[in-house]
This record gives sequence, structure tokens and C-alpha cells, in this order.
Amino acid sequence: MDLNTEFSGRVAFVSGAGSGIGRATALMFAVRGATVACVDIAGDACAETVDMIEQAGGEASAIVADLSKPDTAEKAVVQALSTHGRIDHAFNNAGITGSHEDPFDLERVEKTIAVDLMGVIYCMKHQVAAMLEQGRGTIVNTASIAGISGSVGALDYTAAKHGVVGFSGAAARKYGGRGIRVNSVCPGVIRTGMTGEVEDDARQLKEIFSRLSPITGELGDAEDIAEAVLFLSSDRAKFIQGVALPIDGGFSI
Repeated sequence: MDLNTEFSGRVAFVSGAGSGIGRATALMFAVRGATVACVDIAGDACAETVDMIEQAGGEASAIVADLSKPDTAEKAVVQALSTHGRIDHAFNNAGITGSHEDPFDLERVEKTIAVDLMGVIYCMKHQVAAMLEQGRGTIVNTASIAGISGSVGALDYTAAKHGVVGFSGAAARKYGGRGIRVNSVCPGVIRTGMTGEVEDDARQLKEIFSRLSPITGELGDAEDIAEAVLFLSSDRAKFIQGVALPIDGGFSI
């Protein structure tokens, strides 16, 4: 199989596409033939991703949406469908860091749950409906190692990511027999803007977070996650359903 044309003729919906893991995945989908609906709350960053895809010879559209709100999440999916005609692969990735205050900030907790968990659920409601009508589709959701462990991450972030893992597994069971595969990825510490929100000293960041990747001793790259997302979205993973895949340099071992 030629990986460069693996997704030709297909449409991918990628949220959080304006930066980090979302941008890397949107670019990789496009390089391998997909048309990409790039979704982000940050309009300029989303447009920049689209420009990068088009300059590389791919096709994409920009959709600006706050996915923590059910009506705008629905509009984002509807816009992708109206622009491109279908959604074959969804990567629900938009997310924020949690509350690190002690005691934790309830307003921030509510926002974290709204973006990191409810945003996934709101999008999936309409993605699943479209995929059922098509007869097939794949969904990959971004969880975290915080979604399979209680020992890392802010309390609200950990709760939200556990929710993503649970919801993804339940959806896989519910819809797997109807042509839709649902899985989640659980990144460890990846070099993105979000890691900088937790610790802005580069040397200390590497020292602290490398302990969470005990085998490699390194932070991961956004492309490490993108490769896993594309594999889970591809026909090569046709027998994989409901997994929460750690991509964490060995932390979960």
C-alpha cells in the first residue's frame, strides 16, 4: 500500500488544527491524500494550517468554532459536511490544560470539562449521525496518559480525559457493528504549546517531563501522535476497536 495516497478521496475532520498535535495531524492527513476540514477556536491559526496544506498541494478548509458549546459544535460538523460532502475520519483533539490551583478553581474546572470532554461528545453526536448514513467512518479522540492514570495531570484534566477514554470505548461497542470504528490516543508529554502553559522554563520542563518518559528520557513530538492517529484511522487498523493507545515513551509501563 502506498501511504502517500492512503486517504485519497476521503475527508478528515480535525479539531484543534491550529497548532500542536492537531496541526501535525491535519498536515499528515493532507500529505497522504485526504481533504481536511480544519477546526479551531483560533481563526488565524486555523487559516495558517490551511495555507500550509494548500502550499503543499493539498486541499483544506478552515472552520472557526468553540466546540465547548453544543450549537457551535453542531455547526462545525454541518459546515464540514456542506463544504466537503462527507466526513470519513474524525479526529476530536481540541483541548486545554486543567486547573493547577490549590484549592482548584471551579470556573476553570467547568471550562476544562466543557472543552476536553463535552466538546468531544458534542462533535461525536453529529459525526456519528453522518457516518451512520454513509455506512462507515472512523473516529479517534485525544485522551491522555492522564486518562489511564490518576497520578498525572490536574484533577479536572484527569477527570475529563478519563471521560474521553470511557466514552470512546462505549461508543466503539455501540457503533462498531454499524461500520464506525472509535478509538482514542493517550499522549504522554509532547512538545506543544500546552506543555509550555504548565512550565515555561525549557530546561526545567525537559528535566521534569522526561521523568514521565522513563524509557526514552525524551519528550515526544506532535508527529508521533499524528502517525498513530492516521494508523487508527486507516484500513490497516480495521480490526482495532475501542482501544486507548498510550503514546508516552514508556510512562504507562
